[in-house]
Amino acid sequence: MNPRMDQLTPFSKDDDRAREAQKKSVAKRLENKAKRMAMKDDFDILLKLTLKKGDMAYAEDVLSLEEAQEMNVSVQTAIDIAMVQRAMMGDVQAAQYIRDTIGEKPTDKVEIDQSLTVEAWAKNHKVKL
Repeated sequence: MNPRMDQLTPFSKDDDRAREAQKKSVAKRLENKAKRMAMKDDFDILLKLTLKKGDMAYAEDVLSLEEAQEMNVSVQTAIDIAMVQRAMMGDVQAAQYIRDTIGEKPTDKVEIDQSLTVEAWAKNHKVKL
């Protein structure tokens, strides 16, 4: 155990150190959020690029996966094609990625029965029936 651990004291609500630590924490979270947003913007741009110079072929124009590999598609379309090919070869994670991406992800359903009998309510509220 670190010998300095014995010297640690918790912050009180009125402690200036607590306010300072909170300010640093908020600043770091905002900085991380800005970085994530910048990365998202970068990915949005990169995924729209074509694989080669020239006019882009759109996914709607592709008639087969074999043809798509030779066409000038966007990076995103190339990734999608690769994922479909992997799924076709039996890659379960690729199949799950495709399923989740198209909005077919199964949800965990939890049913809660909140019914309460009169007897139970009366017992909880100490009421005689």
